[in-house]
Amino acid sequence: MHFHRARRHRASGLCYCPDLTKVILATLLCAFATAAPGCYFSEHSFPIDADRTVRANTPKNLTTRKWLVSAHAELKDLLPRHHNPVLLTEDLSDPSGRPIDMVSTYSLEPDKLESMFYNWTGLSYSAQVTGADAGNTPAPEWPGFVDVWAPINPELKLAARLGMARGPDGKVISADCIVLLPGLCGGNNVIRQRDLAASLKSSGLHVLAVETRGQGQTAVRYPDVACTWGLFESLDLLLVADWLQAKPMVRRTGLIGFSWGGVHAMLTAWSEGRPGEHPSISPRLSQTLPNIPPGQRYQAGVLVFSPILDVDVLAEKLATPQSYLMHPFRAGLQRTIKNWKTLRGFPNPTGSLYDVVRCKKLTYDGWRDDHRRFLRFLPYKGEPSYNQFADVRVPMLLVHGVNDPVAPAQTVAQLTAGLKNPNVATIVLPTGGHIGFAPYAKDWYYSMILSFFDPIRGPKPAPRR
Repeated sequence: MHFHRARRHRASGLCYCPDLTKVILATLLCAFATAAPGCYFSEHSFPIDADRTVRANTPKNLTTRKWLVSAHAELKDLLPRHHNPVLLTEDLSDPSGRPIDMVSTYSLEPDKLESMFYNWTGLSYSAQVTGADAGNTPAPEWPGFVDVWAPINPELKLAARLGMARGPDGKVISADCIVLLPGLCGGNNVIRQRDLAASLKSSGLHVLAVETRGQGQTAVRYPDVACTWGLFESLDLLLVADWLQAKPMVRRTGLIGFSWGGVHAMLTAWSEGRPGEHPSISPRLSQTLPNIPPGQRYQAGVLVFSPILDVDVLAEKLATPQSYLMHPFRAGLQRTIKNWKTLRGFPNPTGSLYDVVRCKKLTYDGWRDDHRRFLRFLPYKGEPSYNQFADVRVPMLLVHGVNDPVAPAQTVAQLTAGLKNPNVATIVLPTGGHIGFAPYAKDWYYSMILSFFDPIRGPKPAPRR
């Protein structure tokens, strides 16, 4: 739905202010959206429809980029028709290797992506898979899943839900195990997690839905263990893979992350393959991080939906209070962050990201700059990024929506352009908002996930360099 800009004019001696008109229309539109049957802006359930999902019959042993081209050719008809194109990895660079201009390619107005007048579908899709704040309450039981604690070190275990796929005889089968990550300040209370976990399990995959440091029941049990927004979480997830792969009925591990969970997933894929020294890790920070045990993890692949690639920019936007009328998504993020800080005992909690890390291991002078350097995927105000994705040695696929109100699609082009690693691929869809791909195209969403994690025809790691 797209409303044209209101015009200022005089009629019967009255002057109509376009800003006031927008306020009135926004209020009416919000009231309609909230009251309408099915509510466009509330959390929904999107379980799999097994009869409508498709496993892409791609050739065996393809690297991620070649696999995506083949899989998209088979699955594209599951996407609703749209006047804008779907772009794959190679489409995001111009002939000289520079990132394409997503604004002109899609005729975008980036400043309006948080406006319901301009981006109704993107915002509604996003809202339908975004769960409400769950506080410290554990998620309701999931049929077929048990609560477990994944060991990290003597002082920390991660709360998780484990579901083991079973055969027709009811016995646990040998299969890959897919690890699911929560989003920003999230946990397993989100319906999206439950639906995806149940769908993967019913499709013959083991599933572990993890609540990382500072989140969910992990935070309840370990209130003094701070979240570090990817710094230690990425190393924790390598140990989670080791714990799973030691189980006799688990063949390989895979990983799925949404939004900020996607950041954790990307950092984990990088940590799995990065060298001992890397320019994004300062010498002082390197002394703080634990050593990575040798081994291969997440060989089944890493699937990332709507990752936040410009963490610095998002943090800058959330540093000042945002209006629900003008920036509903930013305001919602600030509310989530503030509520999370309140639960964790922060004094004078705000919606800012700048002070979210309170880790006893990070106390030296300059650690905040080192932390941002570690999380920086793209250059920011003269500060460089360090091409972490060149080191990824497992299949990794990024899925993004062009009308994402939080993570600009241009950042995907910036990240992908010039990246030669065949293990990393990207698909940009013409809509879907922020992680809203199940409400946009549920059959495509599940078909892509199951095809990606297919043990025979899914993508395979490129030969090691």
